[in-house]
Amino acid sequence: MNLVSMLKKGLGLAAEMSRPIDLGAVANISRQDFDDLETIRFSTPVPCMEYLSLLIENAVLLRTNRSGRVYAGFERLSRMEPVVDRYLRLADVSERVYVFGVKDWSPPRHPHMKTVSLPPSLCSREWFVIANSSNYHVALIARDEDGFGHRRWKKSFSRHQDKPQSAVTILAEEAETNIDLSITG
Repeated sequence: MNLVSMLKKGLGLAAEMSRPIDLGAVANISRQDFDDLETIRFSTPVPCMEYLSLLIENAVLLRTNRSGRVYAGFERLSRMEPVVDRYLRLADVSERVYVFGVKDWSPPRHPHMKTVSLPPSLCSREWFVIANSSNYHVALIARDEDGFGHRRWKKSFSRHQDKPQSAVTILAEEAETNIDLSITG
């Protein structure tokens, strides 16, 4: 199995498609920065990462139309346990929710949620939320740099519905490829 790093892919796409704004090390990110800047890179502690993930998850819940997919990587599936109810609700309103991670815990079953078991490798050190639907395209990707204390983040947001190959769409396709590889590998 040759799983691809979502962070590596995202950073490459950001460099090709736009000029990412590097905010450096930040203690927090405002909702305005998140909404206004198309592509940003920064390092931040976990609470900021959780806040940005919550913004994405809430936006998906508010735009319920069952046309989109959510891809979420938690490093280890047990990291999903504190937010499992939110992800079950996301599965209620989405076409499909895919949850990636090292299988050290089994989330509750849901007809629209599928877990993708990752081997303990580079990909399992990444945390990401990708929402790809007809009315919302966003990707937030992090890499564990310091053992679940500090993360490096790249955020890509596409508001251009007429762009056939936005960075978010390409990242969603990469997640689909990783799903296929995990099944056949």
